[in-house]
Amino acid sequence: MTVHLTERDLRLLVKCAFCRWLTTDQLKRLYFPEATLNAVQKRLRKLADAGYLRSYREHPTAESVHAVGPKGRPLVEEKGVELLVTSEVPRQVEHLLGVNEIRLAVEQGSVPVAYFFAYWQLADLGWRYPVIPDAVFAVRAPERRMFLAEYDRGTETLDKLFEKVRRYAGGLEGFPFEAVVVVTEETRRLDLLAREMRREGLAVPVLVAVLEDVRQAGLFEAAFIELPGRTTRKVLEGSDAVAGAATED
Repeated sequence: MTVHLTERDLRLLVKCAFCRWLTTDQLKRLYFPEATLNAVQKRLRKLADAGYLRSYREHPTAESVHAVGPKGRPLVEEKGVELLVTSEVPRQVEHLLGVNEIRLAVEQGSVPVAYFFAYWQLADLGWRYPVIPDAVFAVRAPERRMFLAEYDRGTETLDKLFEKVRRYAGGLEGFPFEAVVVVTEETRRLDLLAREMRREGLAVPVLVAVLEDVRQAGLFEAAFIELPGRTTRKVLEGSDAVAGAATED
């Protein structure tokens, strides 16, 4: 099947390469905000039928997820993006999609982005710390401000998240982040996390918001709950870095 690729199609393929998998809704928000869902589905189906995309749907009523296909690989590599094409959808694809929701919220915000790297990108960048966040990002507001990010679906034990927070509280030498940004699907575990932080005297700022609030208001405008004190603030309202002051380029 022959498909005429547009510049938008190429940008879409490159984004899929960075993100590994994106949902139809995520791609619609990024590249087809004014189009109908039906029109977006038809375009993505054409790209998949032509081999530029790989599309997967777990069951007939599930939303499709999309990755770069075999014919798309040389196109994104021409853009300087290395890509590993696999035949399997990751077992933790819902978690990966949630991390990409944070990516979209950062990149579509009103604050200039210095970088955003998800956990699957950190090893290639030489991440040397024993704890691996779901993502790290920095923005220019106007100085560079750095954050760690975690996506909590509530499907893992709270102990795993708390162990990460404990390690973050000790600081990451050479990576002076301001806060840990936690985007969650529900807030029922906040009291338990706050209690454990107070019990151990952990002072690292942990900012928590519900995913739907972040989608609606944007990452930098949504109201986050800061733990352990449970005060309300926006991500960029704080200014103290945990492990030393961040510096500009």
